[in-house]
Amino acid sequence: MIKSKKELRELRNELELLTDFIRKMERRELPYFYRYFDTMKNNIEIFLCIGCDDIDDIVLVLERDWEASHTVILGVQDYDPHENNPDIDPQLCLCFFRLIRKVGEYFDNRTEYYA
Repeated sequence: MIKSKKELRELRNELELLTDFIRKMERRELPYFYRYFDTMKNNIEIFLCIGCDDIDDIVLVLERDWEASHTVILGVQDYDPHENNPDIDPQLCLCFFRLIRKVGEYFDNRTEYYA
């Protein structure tokens, strides 16, 4: 669970890595769930820039978006990087799932995730 601005910064950095990875992997159309990760990253950035102190408020928004990124059929748990990129190295798929797992660890106490 996120309890400090330091953890928010770390989560923002993890989300930056994840969104960069997805953009590079999916050169054409970004998957539906991408928008939630990008929104989370942007909301953290805004929170940190304006100097808010009530972390609980931003955590509720981040949890909402994390859960939304896991909607049935269109969520990250149903995403297969190989589907649109059959020639990619299987190591990249593992890297993608590690990035998802790393972000998911910030929400371990409140939500369930599938990566």
